Amino acid sequence: MRITRLEADGFKNLCEIALEPDASYNLILGENAQGKTNLLEAIWALTGCRSFRGTHERDYLPFSGDTLRVEAKFQDARRQQSVRLAMAKGSGAPEKKFWCNDVPQRGSGSLFSVFHCVVFTPEDLSLVGGGPERRRSFLDLCSAQLSAPVLALVRRYQLVLQQRNAVLKQKLPPEQAYAMLDVWDSQLCRLGAEIAVRRAAYVRRLSEVCVPLYGEIAGGRERISLHYASSIYGRDAQEHLPEKSSPELAAQYLEKMRQCRQSDLFLGHTGAGVHRDDLLLCIDGRPAREFGSQGQKKSLALALKLAQAQIYSQRRRESPIVLLDDVMGELDARRQAVVSTIVQEMQVFVTTCHPESVLSPEGGRRFLLKDGRLADMAEK
Repeated sequence: MRITRLEADGFKNLCEIALEPDASYNLILGENAQGKTNLLEAIWALTGCRSFRGTHERDYLPFSGDTLRVEAKFQDARRQQSVRLAMAKGSGAPEKKFWCNDVPQRGSGSLFSVFHCVVFTPEDLSLVGGGPERRRSFLDLCSAQLSAPVLALVRRYQLVLQQRNAVLKQKLPPEQAYAMLDVWDSQLCRLGAEIAVRRAAYVRRLSEVCVPLYGEIAGGRERISLHYASSIYGRDAQEHLPEKSSPELAAQYLEKMRQCRQSDLFLGHTGAGVHRDDLLLCIDGRPAREFGSQGQKKSLALALKLAQAQIYSQRRRESPIVLLDDVMGELDARRQAVVSTIVQEMQVFVTTCHPESVLSPEGGRRFLLKDGRLADMAEK
């Protein structure tokens, strides 16, 4: 997958951006607060996913304007396509519209199924050092890139979970509460079992790719291991969960729900389920979150993201677009060389304030951002 033309106007501070990027390597230069990350965020917004910076959609709009537009023309394994996002201020929430190949879309799901990116930022250290929610989201997003219906599956699970928790918070008489919980549990167990199977399958693939990748990045000094810790199916659920869900797995999930009903009613929320699962990351058998150094955590987070890109390329038989936001300069020359080797067949956008700290391949293009405006610095 390659972006052949990118236009952005009114996305935060970006103004009248129009560029034709190199098919392989693109270095985005500029001082701090000039819009380099905004440019990557604008590209990411075309996937239909939430901002990798946690930006609220209303904050995509500039202070000085009422509208924004981002459009990319790209070549995938089949044909030339286009995706477009437009937003405008309204009396309430901003009005957001998507187009795919000039056809209006009802939501962002259709964009996600055709336009794929992998982004790595300094904040991705939270993949290793942060809480379980960050790693669950990572697994679900990665799985959805291989099979788009996963996102709808997770959303349905969250809606059913909200309804179940609402029942628990009402403090109803036991018989009435149990009757209502039966309704939601029958739905929750089917959805939860399916999500668990999808995550376990992805962790198996992730382990196959990520373990040797980390070995390259770390110079073979340590060995990592990945474990899908399921509150329903056990710590190493990836070792025994099948590729597809089954009535037996849903029944096992349902039994766990019923076992936890008393404590759930007492606490007022659902204490077990895929919303409580985690991806445990270990270095030489010890949890990386607690015992890993900053350098080890950075290397492991990088390995996870690069593995995501490789798995996508292997399964979809085309590469995703890779966005590296101010991270290459933080890596030593050996780690940068490993990254460059892995992404050499992919289209990459790299941002930096210090080009001298980045190992750049031969060829490619450089662009300079200043006050949200882009100037082509000519080919290298």
